[in-house]
Amino acid sequence: MKKSLSSLFVLLMLVVPAIAQKTYKGLPVIAAKNAVADYKIGSEWVRGNWNVSPQIEVDVMQVPVPNNKVKFAFHTDSDSISFNVKPGKSHKFYVLLNGKDYALTEIKGYGFVAQKFNETNTIPAYTLIYEQNKNNDFLNTLREQYNLDEIVKGATNDTERALRMVNWVHKQWKHNGMNEPSKPDALTILAEAKAGKQFRCVEYGTVTAASLNAIGLPARRLGLKTKDVETTQYGAGHVLLEVYLPDLKKWVMLDGQFDVMPVLNNVPLNAVEFQQAIANNYNKLEIRSLSGTSKAQYVNWIYPYLYYFDVRFDNREGVAFERQTVDSKKSLMLIPVGAKQPKVFQITNPLDYCKYTNSIVDFYQPPVMGNKPTTALR
Repeated sequence: MKKSLSSLFVLLMLVVPAIAQKTYKGLPVIAAKNAVADYKIGSEWVRGNWNVSPQIEVDVMQVPVPNNKVKFAFHTDSDSISFNVKPGKSHKFYVLLNGKDYALTEIKGYGFVAQKFNETNTIPAYTLIYEQNKNNDFLNTLREQYNLDEIVKGATNDTERALRMVNWVHKQWKHNGMNEPSKPDALTILAEAKAGKQFRCVEYGTVTAASLNAIGLPARRLGLKTKDVETTQYGAGHVLLEVYLPDLKKWVMLDGQFDVMPVLNNVPLNAVEFQQAIANNYNKLEIRSLSGTSKAQYVNWIYPYLYYFDVRFDNREGVAFERQTVDSKKSLMLIPVGAKQPKVFQITNPLDYCKYTNSIVDFYQPPVMGNKPTTALR
């Protein structure tokens, strides 16, 4: 009996410190041996995308909350914590890495808001031009050199062609946000990628748009910018593209960096429709990706960028020509109704190349092939 009591005492002495260790400075603590952690938003896992960082004063994760509340779970290699996240609310806890370093972690919930644009105008104020793809030596070389017809061979519709092409470009190099090609055209980018170079989101947009134009699907590079584009120092922009699918008679967003096409009710979406679907139909929203890109992870990352949208007036392909402009401006920027017209990018870079509109019809008119861009009279 004495031996049993003694053993029980020893066991209690071992357990009590472990129980006490479950809080630190009044907050919950979970253990980790590896700095890489997983998390789960609702029913979707995001694997290996979070690094436990004790050196950061407060490591903040912004978590999207599509329907007022979402179940969130954070898993290390040896422990976990879970709770319900609501918009505007946060949860703090510590991750104890290797039994010695505490990483203060904060999970902040945010809701989605659908931006408003002018949908009453029916006559475009501008005419944008696109590649005719007739006797274009640049596109013919791209098509033949990289055997683009083989990539889309057997595809039964334009959606499948676009998905195959963005997947092919996605696989040509690993993303590196600091590298630029020697020349900003698709042939140069692909040649340098073949030699081992890695490039930014800009180059994924450039190469995917050119490749789609080469097989006869009108495409344009699309710039995205955050609401705080003027005041944030880094990470205020992202570049992807949109392609016009003739069989659907609509523009569709593609992201070559992530190998993504957004879809709602089996209909591919343009960038503005995607923004609206995130806010209004998150549960039905689908992220199509031949690489298996996570919906939760991608939406969480891309959502802040879906505020300002800009495209060039002249979207033709090639290297030896001068692009047309409108009133000396090369791009058209779509801004939400009532939003500020941004004049600076990331504090120091002038945004002096854009005309501004909040009209959907200006931005999403069907492509006009090869004409000079104009300003239409209202």
